[in-house]
Amino acid sequence: MPHFIQLPEEVASVFGPAATKFVDFLTSTFSLQKDEVVRMSALSFEKTVKDETTGLRLEMNELQAETQASIAELRAETQTSIAELRVEMTELRAETRASIAGLRVEMAELRAETQASIGELRVEMTELRAETQTSIAELRAEMKADFADVQKQIAGLHREITAQTRWFLAGLLAAATLYPIISQLLQRFL
Repeated sequence: MPHFIQLPEEVASVFGPAATKFVDFLTSTFSLQKDEVVRMSALSFEKTVKDETTGLRLEMNELQAETQASIAELRAETQTSIAELRVEMTELRAETRASIAGLRVEMAELRAETQASIGELRVEMTELRAETQTSIAELRAEMKADFADVQKQIAGLHREITAQTRWFLAGLLAAATLYPIISQLLQRFL
């Protein structure tokens, strides 16, 4: 294992031949701790992404179900309207057989209204499709923004962990350096 820490000569003389082993021990301990922190950060990130993705899928499924229900309702209403118009046309034919010319004019008007209604329904369906596509685009944009926010949070967490690790290492080095010196002083005076 490579040595990243060089002990001062006084400390090395206190430890004697065990100084390199102590440095190896510190290096391997910090390496294991770093690996564990990285693994825990990755697991936390995966869980967050999974939760967010599940939430977005549920929202998209709900939106799709609502859209399909609205379309089905619109179709049913259209079919009902058309059926009602056909019934009315049949009644009008039975009532006005005497005046065929008037009936033809009225039938032409009813056809025009039906076509206008169908045209309006097509326009409404086109608007509904456009709204749905806009909503999906907004959801995608929100998802991208959420992913960017999660990445920023992970970067901040990584910086904090790095800073904490540096302080911990500095404290351990200070303790490892001062302990043998204090020990020698105490032995001399006692």
